[in-house]
Amino acid sequence: MSKILFICPDKNDPTAFYRSSGITYDLAEQSGHKIATISWNEVAVSWQTLSNYDLLMLQRPFTKVAVDICIYAKSMNRPVWIDYDDNLWQLNPENKAFHTYNDANTKEFVKQCVENADAVTVPTEYLRQIYGPYNKNTTVIPNALNTNIFRRPELRPRAKKVLWRGPESHIYDLMTYAREINRASEEFPEHEFIFMGYYPWFLSEAGNKGYLPGLDIIMYYNEIFKLAPAIMQVPLHDNSFNRCRSNVAFIEATYAGAVTVCPAWWNLPFALTYQNGEEYYESLRLALSGEVDMEKMNTEAWEYIMDCLTLSKANQKRMELIESLLSR
Repeated sequence: MSKILFICPDKNDPTAFYRSSGITYDLAEQSGHKIATISWNEVAVSWQTLSNYDLLMLQRPFTKVAVDICIYAKSMNRPVWIDYDDNLWQLNPENKAFHTYNDANTKEFVKQCVENADAVTVPTEYLRQIYGPYNKNTTVIPNALNTNIFRRPELRPRAKKVLWRGPESHIYDLMTYAREINRASEEFPEHEFIFMGYYPWFLSEAGNKGYLPGLDIIMYYNEIFKLAPAIMQVPLHDNSFNRCRSNVAFIEATYAGAVTVCPAWWNLPFALTYQNGEEYYESLRLALSGEVDMEKMNTEAWEYIMDCLTLSKANQKRMELIESLLSR
């Protein structure tokens, strides 16, 4: 049994749930390794600390401290594994973290972290293409459903609800497809268009739009299951940052019993996809009008997730990576 240390930005945020602290229970159970997790603000790495671990995993490192940790760990013959869930070189201006990551020094620190890592993992192929040129050992490990926590009960009858969830960093994404969302909401007034986490004030004030606050991820899964939405819409402007995003909205929507309207570049089966505004509206219209078999689509999407996107399967890839790093 080896000892592994995970360092993540915030042990309780959604990205940690899918990429670091949230995966450790299953990973430890399957691998037999002991895994400790700390947040970056708890870091005080020294030879005394690293001597107690055989492998170091850093989630989303982007500072000079992170670079120093990579170099220090490797000088002690401790392999370093880095995980990125976003393209930190291509944040959009509407993202509140834009000025943090757009700094030239920060971009260089990210590059140095990638170059000094023994392995890099990312959730999508697009993101692998971003970091891969700086580290040949860059691997795709998709985000996945934690079936230890989320065991889907029998689905409720579908409500006439269209769900969107996200923070204010998606303002431009919503603006990009505002016309199509407005058109669909006005043509199907019997459906409620719910926005969770951020309310897009710039959309039309049709009476069938609602707001719900963002929630802790466990409560979020419970809430969207209770809402029983028919559709989860995922409007994303076509840019490098969004192309690198993972498909967790598809996983969450399918768990809740909904059909996902999402970008074609996700390459997902059993979802309604779009490449432009016209296709976005058409996908919404097909779902809202009942012209597609929504129940069948969700059933097939759920089977796909159970076959391909469970945490236990994703962690098998992590175990292979861990064993390769520990055997060096």
